[in-house]
Amino acid sequence: MNITKFMKNYKINRRMIWVPVVTIWTAVVLLLAAAPGLAAAAGGNGLRVSPVRSDITVNPGQTKVVTITVTNITSTPASLQAVINDFTANSNETGEPSIILNSNTFAKSHSLKRFITAVPNFTLQPGEQKNVSVTIKVPADAAGGGYYGAIRFAPATPGAANQTVSLAGSVGSLILATVPGDIKDQLSIASFDARSGDHPRSLFTSHNGITAVVRFQNEGNVQEQPFGKILLKDRSGKILAQYEVNSVDPRGNVLPDSIRKFTVPLDKVGTFGIFKLDGNFGYGSNGQLLSASTTFYVVPLIAVILFIALVAVMAFLIFGLPRLIRAYNRRIIRQSSTRR
Repeated sequence: MNITKFMKNYKINRRMIWVPVVTIWTAVVLLLAAAPGLAAAAGGNGLRVSPVRSDITVNPGQTKVVTITVTNITSTPASLQAVINDFTANSNETGEPSIILNSNTFAKSHSLKRFITAVPNFTLQPGEQKNVSVTIKVPADAAGGGYYGAIRFAPATPGAANQTVSLAGSVGSLILATVPGDIKDQLSIASFDARSGDHPRSLFTSHNGITAVVRFQNEGNVQEQPFGKILLKDRSGKILAQYEVNSVDPRGNVLPDSIRKFTVPLDKVGTFGIFKLDGNFGYGSNGQLLSASTTFYVVPLIAVILFIALVAVMAFLIFGLPRLIRAYNRRIIRQSSTRR
């Protein structure tokens, strides 16, 4: 059958044919273009590493070995390399490490990478587990303080030792070392407030979703693990709830020259009123103490609307109504004068 004649007989517009064809073809092209990315995202290297973090103390001039267990959880052999990186505190203040991926770059300060001996490549059979020894040699003249780095395990490729290995497809373990000496413990509270979202607030229209956020600033030379409690009180000073801060095991660190925030959901805030937060925290080798407090208000939206309406009515009664009365009186007087 002639296609053109068929289309004329059934009044089929060419556009009706081409629109779905083009749409399907475009979808196929996009899917094919995305396929390499999907494969890379799904590939991974199938490794499990333990522990994810090690906190150690190494004296100047001494050597310490940290054992990291690596397991191949895939069904194929894996040839692996250990990549040593320094890291710094992430600017988002969550405590996530910001890995320095360039193999030739060290952290400006607190670099543990300089002290770590290279780890030979190794192969793991499917399901095999291996204890990898990471040797840390601290020079005798090393200054006291904190040093930290990351050991990442990724597929080994020729010449990889001189290349940058991305975070994708690698798993790692963090090592935080303390070198005794001239240790400076100096932690302060950068801010302490109540929030709903990312920004501090003192007035809330709902008691749901309010969090307490304390931000610690480390101005010392060693990582700190602050801990403590936040008390939620009502207007009369009655304690409504107590919340632990940084009570996980192991505790989160605040790295030198950085700020880290800890967020605590407040689930005992009343629907209306004035509330106070009292925070008491400890840190450091000598049990140094920090404290802070803040006050916030919860006023339901309906109460805000009613208050604004009441203010508007009062403003009308005080300012608007007298003007209307005076205008009415003037109009009556003019009308009386006209009738005369």
